[in-house]
Amino acid sequence: MDPCKFFLLGHCMRGGSCRYSHEITPPAVYAGKSSNTSKLLLLKSGPSRNQLTSANESLSLAQPLSPKQVSENSLAPKQDSRSHVPCHYFAQGNCRNGNACLFSHIREQEQMIEVASDLEETQNHDNFRREIYGALVQFGPGAIVSKISLPSDFSMARINGLPADSTPESVATLVSEAGREIAPEFVRIQRQMGAGQISANIKVEDPGFAKFLCTKFNQKQASGVAQSGFEVLQVPAGLLSGPNARRVECKKVQCSWYKPTKTAWLNFGSELIVKRVFKMFTSKAYKILGQPVQCNAPTRSGAVRKNSQAWTLMLTDLPGKCTEEDIRRAIGSPDNRPRNIELGEPSYYADGETASATVMSLLNQAGPIEWSQVNTELQGKRSKAIARFYDEADAREAVRLLHNISLPFCKNLKLAAQLVSTAKFKVAESLFSVIQGSIRTASQTWKAQHLTFKVYPPTGLEQQYRVLKIEGQIVEDVVAAKASMDKILDGITVKSQGNLLWTPSLNHNGSAYQKLKQIQKDHGVIIIRDKRKAVLKLYGPPQKCPDAQLAIADMISGKSSTAYVINLNTEDFKWACSGGFKLIATTLGENIVTFDIVSTPKRILIDGSEKEYESALRVLKRRELKVFTETTIGKEDCTVCWTLPENPLLTRCNHVYCSECFENLCAAAGSQDQDASISCKGNMDSCKVIFDLEELQESLPSKAFEEILEASFTSHIKHCPTKFRFCPKPDCSMIYRVTSKMDFHTCANCLTVICTSCHNPHDGKTCAEFKDEASGGYALFEKAKKELGIKDCPRCKTSMEKIDGCNHMTCRGCQAHLCWVCLETFSTSQLCYAHLNMKHGGTI
Repeated sequence: MDPCKFFLLGHCMRGGSCRYSHEITPPAVYAGKSSNTSKLLLLKSGPSRNQLTSANESLSLAQPLSPKQVSENSLAPKQDSRSHVPCHYFAQGNCRNGNACLFSHIREQEQMIEVASDLEETQNHDNFRREIYGALVQFGPGAIVSKISLPSDFSMARINGLPADSTPESVATLVSEAGREIAPEFVRIQRQMGAGQISANIKVEDPGFAKFLCTKFNQKQASGVAQSGFEVLQVPAGLLSGPNARRVECKKVQCSWYKPTKTAWLNFGSELIVKRVFKMFTSKAYKILGQPVQCNAPTRSGAVRKNSQAWTLMLTDLPGKCTEEDIRRAIGSPDNRPRNIELGEPSYYADGETASATVMSLLNQAGPIEWSQVNTELQGKRSKAIARFYDEADAREAVRLLHNISLPFCKNLKLAAQLVSTAKFKVAESLFSVIQGSIRTASQTWKAQHLTFKVYPPTGLEQQYRVLKIEGQIVEDVVAAKASMDKILDGITVKSQGNLLWTPSLNHNGSAYQKLKQIQKDHGVIIIRDKRKAVLKLYGPPQKCPDAQLAIADMISGKSSTAYVINLNTEDFKWACSGGFKLIATTLGENIVTFDIVSTPKRILIDGSEKEYESALRVLKRRELKVFTETTIGKEDCTVCWTLPENPLLTRCNHVYCSECFENLCAAAGSQDQDASISCKGNMDSCKVIFDLEELQESLPSKAFEEILEASFTSHIKHCPTKFRFCPKPDCSMIYRVTSKMDFHTCANCLTVICTSCHNPHDGKTCAEFKDEASGGYALFEKAKKELGIKDCPRCKTSMEKIDGCNHMTCRGCQAHLCWVCLETFSTSQLCYAHLNMKHGGTI
């Protein structure tokens, strides 16, 4: 079918009844085109009514989606193809349809454009170490906590008076001679520009290290063994810097310096010609090597009639590699060419490679660098070098030392060093498609603040996520931009008259969820379920969200069915996996029954009437199904809910999940009653492959990933009350380390002083004195407890009373399983019963 020329111009009035094609021809994509860098999308400027831009369309056409990604149950709203064609009348400023216009009202300068991406993202390696609640937490495979470090675990010593040529390696050797082996990466050299001596900070995870080193050096100096002039001090030590997605990162330093320049004198014999050339240079019509230059007003010397070079034009800030031929080529016209050109010497002779190597060596003196990039070939007058340090303190030290210093290869040339703050986000591609209009509007404020905002192409195992990045040199502006982005990504909490809108039927993919999907399609929005919090989040154009909220409220208020749950024992679960679930689903009909293999125990969920629930129970009770040897789940079905997956995600162990089911699986594992790693539920929960952190990070939005890590850490602390405790002050989530002997800890957040042994605030008193005073007689209180048969949990000190039953008890405070006879604790009830039978001759 021939294309409609009026549609392509943006003003076909026939719409769907037009007999010509309204299809948009995609731009040519050359598969063989090679590139050393990936592509990113950069939002330039301007708010927009439309949610998908033509550049986004071309990107999706250039990267075909798999059949899984375009399943008929996809949640992403479909849009009229005319919304990608610029409106002819809007471009002229007289479109009468306003927001109702079906064509694009995005101005050309507001479109997303493709530019070469920076290489930093390809080299950004996460060590999965996070600062949470005042602790440095290292996570391992499956998001399990592998190590916790507190500020009190570190100590730092400073050595003053070191030789100017000292290195981390030489300082590590000096410390080893004192009796302690340390790695050079624990040493940070502190240089004062122009000073003959330097200092070194040594921070290690050993509370007694600094005190030991001070004592050793003082002893050696007193005996005359140590080199004179050294001074060793103990200084406060905080945590080693770790990434935290909840805050802005400040580890990148950008340095810039002027490229070498020359001055040129152009001689002319005619006043008319020299003024004409002057005008061309000042209007930037003439450029030297593609760069505009400074041009001083023409000057005259001597007599004009007999002097063929009486008029002189001085050009400054010419590129250092400029030649006479470059100047003649820039002027071009033979009528305007000077009669003589004299070039001055360059401002310095170091080439780009030498200058960049010098700057990078200065940056390396501040500390280890994770990633760096130098470019001396950029257009403009300045060369640039960017370095991202492992430690934020090193980045700040680099700026302190290097900003405004004279460079070694040119004493008159100053180096500019600035700290760059970064905030990053990862969002689902389907979500980004409906919120990019709001992001574009917010980006206008960021642009005015000289912030850089980048949108990278889809990433992840199934190309289902985008990475967004905000960068700037004023940290307060980046923090404010991050807050506005967080607000957009948080969406609108769906409420009606101030009350949250939710129904238990939304916990699975039954009829209520299907109606929710229909609302999405009808209103062009995205609705996300948070099953753990029983909350709906709404995303989309501001003018569409109110109507969508009303539709959700009507749907929930008019829902007559009820959610029923059938808990499955081991035999029931095997029967369901061998075809029983499919039989129930066939008996009850489509979108009524859902299989949940994540919960404990496993469940079948019924979203229907009581009659349908009873029918499912009858099928389960009769077991009318011939049991097959293999599971009846389809290869393309979600591993969790056993239905066609929404926004499918394929794991590295080749199991398919709905994106939402996978996120809920990870969240449930990270916050359960005991430490447990996140593992695959494939093959009827027999896969058990533990997801490594790289795969989890690739498969989850950044906010969900960080929340899962935080939930895993919180669960770990709650189940290790003999090692760590939360600060007792309400609304304070900082933690401290438990000690067996009385010691006092001051919370860095709320300044509460707490005893780390009995966990009470009794500064100036012993634990026994405090307990006796608080209880009105501690000894009498303990005697009364003994007479009443009350015992304290040996792990968390929660008081318990046994009324009847066996001697296996479960502490309500820390969920520990313990023997009531001897108070020994166990991780599972089976171990406790085995102990009772072996040590005490029975459970009673």
